[in-house]
Amino acid sequence: MPHLAKLLKPNGRLLILYMAWLPYEDAIAGASEELALKYNPEWTGASETRHPIWIPDVTYRYFESEDHEEYDVMVPFTRESWHGRMKACRGVGASLSDKELLAWENEHKELLMEKAPEKFEVRHYAALAVLKKK
Repeated sequence: MPHLAKLLKPNGRLLILYMAWLPYEDAIAGASEELALKYNPEWTGASETRHPIWIPDVTYRYFESEDHEEYDVMVPFTRESWHGRMKACRGVGASLSDKELLAWENEHKELLMEKAPEKFEVRHYAALAVLKKK
């Protein structure tokens, strides 16, 4: 955080944004996440719910909290782009062996053919925090 504070003018603002799909409120996200957990049950990024963005305590040496907001957003996908989004998550592409990844890919593509239209939206929530330089 000291490096970010140095980049800003006095009273400058830093915006932090976090987005995640909501697996308990979106059927496609929920089914995709369930499949990811089948192949990687130790994945710690699953089961997101709405919450304010977490800001490390050290941040407040350099910044003060000015505002925060949490809100829902519908993000458009195609089957192909959602498959790519899921593959890119650390619970799948960054964690599975080549053999596991191939099996996951085949199963996820099949899941999407059964459960998702060609174009659809996935419910996400966004959390933002506005920090003001001290």
